Amino acid sequence: MTGIAVGVFALITVVSVMHGFHDSIRARLLAAEPHLVLRGADLPQLERADLESALAEFSAKAYPVEWQDVVIRTADGVFSGAEAKGLSREAIESLMESVSEAAHRESVDVPELGKGRVLLGVDLARGMGVFEGDKVTVISPEALLLPEGEAPRFERVTVDRLVMTNVADVDAKLFVYEPGQSLLGLSGEAASLSRGWEIWLQRPGLAPEAQAKLLNKWPELKGQTHWVQTWGERNSTLFQALRLEIFAIGLFLGLSTLIAGFSIVTVLLILITHKTKEIGLLMALGLSRSEVRSLFTRIGLLLTGCGVGAGSILGVAFCFWLDSRKSSILPDFYYDTTIPAHVDPLFVTLVVTLALGLGFFASWFPSRRVTDLMPAEAMRKMPQLSRVSP
Repeated sequence: MTGIAVGVFALITVVSVMHGFHDSIRARLLAAEPHLVLRGADLPQLERADLESALAEFSAKAYPVEWQDVVIRTADGVFSGAEAKGLSREAIESLMESVSEAAHRESVDVPELGKGRVLLGVDLARGMGVFEGDKVTVISPEALLLPEGEAPRFERVTVDRLVMTNVADVDAKLFVYEPGQSLLGLSGEAASLSRGWEIWLQRPGLAPEAQAKLLNKWPELKGQTHWVQTWGERNSTLFQALRLEIFAIGLFLGLSTLIAGFSIVTVLLILITHKTKEIGLLMALGLSRSEVRSLFTRIGLLLTGCGVGAGSILGVAFCFWLDSRKSSILPDFYYDTTIPAHVDPLFVTLVVTLALGLGFFASWFPSRRVTDLMPAEAMRKMPQLSRVSP
């Protein structure tokens, strides 16, 4: 009973905590990543009003974006590659507001970016040793292919603000400048410059439906050099890894519960061995085989039910207590210093059902051995009664 209770408790607690972290990562990612991205070379000319009108049922907001690869060099000679993103002030304000809501903090004022002023992700800045107000040199990656002696195209910019989105992949590569004043003065024909759209939906889960609607309205978006991607497609590797992690840990913890469940077979076999004579006497007095099988099955279900019930109640209660604690528990270098625990009622029901089913079969199997006994065979193992003379 204790083994089953500990196994069920650990399974519910660990999987609930992992689901909590999964949901937390997903919420932070959806706050920092656009839900739909239209990008690529030779992208068809589209108007913002047309995009928002086509996705009116999703309450979509579309913002024009331009991307270009750059190499950043600090005054100390530290180099790093990045993908510069040209965003309008409206798009930056929407991004910062969404990130602030996901992190449960007050929204920050968005600076007025102009020529030579940029926003930098906090992890990118930390890796290069850059602070707000520092100047960095932005170099075109085409400079790596220039012949010797030819000066590369570069530009000196000031880091106006460090931005923290609570998403490691975004903070490690975020580099934002004001569009219309293309960084490094690159023209639209430059290989490293591309333009497109970022679309934000009121309900991110409807991104696949919105994607299908765009492709149906503009079939030319299905080109080979441009594409329409949802947030799930761009981060499919991350979510697949999270699902695999939950499955692997749940499988190993489930095996511990399975081992505890099989111990019921051992307990009942020992019980049957010790009670063989008594069982034979009861069967000789009229106890049917089905009643014997039912007796030992109820004993196994009682042991399993007590263990499963105690483990489930303790696990769910502990998860609710853990999730209610909003104080910081983890070290500060984590984006989320709390430990969320989201209990999935369907998962708890599944665990309880499977555990009780395991207990039933573990009880029913030894009971077959009881029903195979013949009353006379069991009675032979009893001490011989002394004969009484008439």
